[in-house]
Amino acid sequence: MNFKRIEWIFVIAFIALDIFLLSVYVTQNDTIDQRTSSFSTTSTSGSVLKSIKNDQISYGHLSNKPQAGYYVSSSNSNILREKADQLYYSWEYANHKLTVNFTAGLKLVDPDKPQATIDEFLKDDSVVLFGKEYTYNKDLSTKSVVVYTQMIYGGPVYSSDGQIRFEIKNGYVTGYTQGYMNDIQILREKRDTISQERALIWLYQYNKLPANTQVLWCHLGYTRLLSVNNSIVYIPTWNFCIKNSNTGNIQYRRINAFTGSVMDETISVK
Repeated sequence: MNFKRIEWIFVIAFIALDIFLLSVYVTQNDTIDQRTSSFSTTSTSGSVLKSIKNDQISYGHLSNKPQAGYYVSSSNSNILREKADQLYYSWEYANHKLTVNFTAGLKLVDPDKPQATIDEFLKDDSVVLFGKEYTYNKDLSTKSVVVYTQMIYGGPVYSSDGQIRFEIKNGYVTGYTQGYMNDIQILREKRDTISQERALIWLYQYNKLPANTQVLWCHLGYTRLLSVNNSIVYIPTWNFCIKNSNTGNIQYRRINAFTGSVMDETISVK
């Protein structure tokens, strides 16, 4: 009988058993940690939301369900400049933005609903390039500036790179400035974001949600993250519009929807 061989068989068997038991132990502890973390997060969330209300901060209903999004990129191209000669109106181009001037102005059919007239502009490539890829954004618009945003993978773009900003004066559209995200690519597979509620909690914990304020809206959209190799990377962000209850002043804040970190507070709203 080959005792050496039997000995090795037992050694290998014991090692395999140890690995199996270790994997079971780790899995069970991961499950316990997840349940404990979930309970702790729920408990902490309730406490923070109570503090938010005590600070006279109103926010309406916010979902506690995660959403989903992608890391995406857009090429840093001059496609607007390359196609600008087909426009009927005078234009200028700088820093990847196209500015068009309507010399005599284009009259709005209904000044209270400027989007009804502008929607027609977007259908004409001699007035607006790639116009059909933009959608009216009521929340970003004012009486003097009407904002249209590109829609990518179901979400609006909250950076000027993917927006058209129409200037309004005395019932006329006097011109616009356009950014355009070209050659959009998914960089990583779809992943979950934090919820609206969680974004609000982190905004408060970062001291970016002052007392005596009202959250007017909170939307998920794509925002510029960084530039690399002549491309620009965008990620989903939770974008907040906050109104001071005493002064009426408006502030804009954004949270990285993947990591929960506070991002550059500049949102393209005027």
